[in-house]
Amino acid sequence: MSGIAGILKGALCDEMLNQIIKRSPSQRGEHGQFISAQVSLFGCPQPIRGALGLQAYVLVCDGELYNKESLIKELRALGFQFADQRDATVMLHSFMAWGVNCLEKLLGVFAFALWDGERLFLARDRLGYKSLFYTVNGRGMAFASSMDILLRHPGIKPVLTAQGVAELMLLGPGRTPGCGILQGIDELKPGHYLTYRMGEAPEIHPYWQLKAIPHLETFAETAKTVRALLSEATGKSPTMLSGGLDSSILAALAGSKESFSLDYIGNDKHFTPNDFQPEDDNEYIKEMSASLRSRHRRHTIGTDALAEALFPAMEARGLPGMGDVDAALLLFCQNIRETTPVILSGEGADEIFGGYPWYTDEQRRNADTFPWSMNLPHRLAFLRPGALGNIDPEAYVHARFTQTMASAPTLYDDEPIDKRLRQLFVLNLQWFGQTLISRTECMSAAAGLTIRTPYLDHRLVEYLYNVPWAFKFHEEREKGLLREAFKGILPEKILLRKKSPFPKTHNPAYLLKVQDMMQNLLNTPGAPLFEFLERKGLNNDTPTPWYGQLMTRPQTLAYFLQINAWLERYAIDIAL
Repeated sequence: MSGIAGILKGALCDEMLNQIIKRSPSQRGEHGQFISAQVSLFGCPQPIRGALGLQAYVLVCDGELYNKESLIKELRALGFQFADQRDATVMLHSFMAWGVNCLEKLLGVFAFALWDGERLFLARDRLGYKSLFYTVNGRGMAFASSMDILLRHPGIKPVLTAQGVAELMLLGPGRTPGCGILQGIDELKPGHYLTYRMGEAPEIHPYWQLKAIPHLETFAETAKTVRALLSEATGKSPTMLSGGLDSSILAALAGSKESFSLDYIGNDKHFTPNDFQPEDDNEYIKEMSASLRSRHRRHTIGTDALAEALFPAMEARGLPGMGDVDAALLLFCQNIRETTPVILSGEGADEIFGGYPWYTDEQRRNADTFPWSMNLPHRLAFLRPGALGNIDPEAYVHARFTQTMASAPTLYDDEPIDKRLRQLFVLNLQWFGQTLISRTECMSAAAGLTIRTPYLDHRLVEYLYNVPWAFKFHEEREKGLLREAFKGILPEKILLRKKSPFPKTHNPAYLLKVQDMMQNLLNTPGAPLFEFLERKGLNNDTPTPWYGQLMTRPQTLAYFLQINAWLERYAIDIAL
């Protein structure tokens, strides 16, 4: 795991650097700091310094570039010399050469900070794979690539207000874009950059946004373009193989000779098919690994291990997350990292190709709220009276839904369904998808594993935004376009397989386990969760999903346990 942090006009903060080092055990010796009278920058890898004429620069970054070689070639043609070819060095030279416009040239996942002696410049990658939190007050500014690092600053006193409770309980584990949950803490939005000078308000600008343009290719041409774009974005690495369409395509494109899958002890006995998860993954994994002639490793997680990983997963994210859905991925990544440093994931395919049920189910598609969280009364039943202060819960949720939908670029002659699907595309990227992207990055980084997500290559995302729904829903099948684009490289059985989500435990022992953990919490005097959570609401054992079908009752209890652990871990004051 790498990480960055910084303070402008603040005291030196060893705690932030120490936390970066702690979160980067495999990179000890590569961390460092830059200290001046005005700014302190911390990073693993260490800050990079450079000069252009009389102008000096220093940069810290978290992430990697995918087009480093082409950038180096272009920069050398401009006269730049390279003492090394680290990603941070290339980013620094790119900024020195092109200024803010360098962001349009960088392909990859990154969050970086640059100091030029007068101003601080922060930037985040287009899809928000890397995080960047910050806070500004009269004394200056502090930032970090994770909430866990930022809250190590002794000058930051974390406070949860009624608005933070609204984020956690009405929208969570999703968050309003740019919201850091805690009072005075924000997150730089994906595809944005920020400049800050002492005594002035931060200036924030987008450098990348989706654009609505007419799609002029035929269906056959579109399928060919999809195949070319995804092939270009996919490297040669092992694959997280679920046996589903998305990961199987990546494994085939990468020619993966090694693959990994996740399962749970007891699922062979307790799995029951349903509309969202219609069948078990294992027979499809065997089919695909046999087709590739690859070595496959199946990692199985037990109930106790899954429950014990809830709190390390919360710390990895720095915020309450998707409960055991996060925890399972953390354990899975730790297992993979024992044998490989880099792996491919099919994350993002459902967002851009329309794989979720709310794309195809007309009622959910046209709902006037977030389609993965349609039962607000269910959420409100867990809240104590007055926990939201003067906030109107329905208005709070509706405002965020309508603002996001209205932000989607459309064409004046879009068919009604295409306009709606463009809006859902943006809604999914900024909310449901962002929650999953953050989960992927945080859990993998905590394990020291690099996960690459070819479906989230911004060029593919831009292209798919303008492809009409009739093409994506070819032959009235979810992800019909993707299936057509990769005919011939997958076994027919997998090519036609119905979507199945990230695996979760079906073992009833897990529900009993988190119920016991919650009962222990109920018996704990002063547990901060119950300053806004209604104790009797926890007796509600309805199977109503909390956040998509992956989060039903066991995962909802796990989420609440994570919230309490988060409040305690960071000594968060609750001011309702």
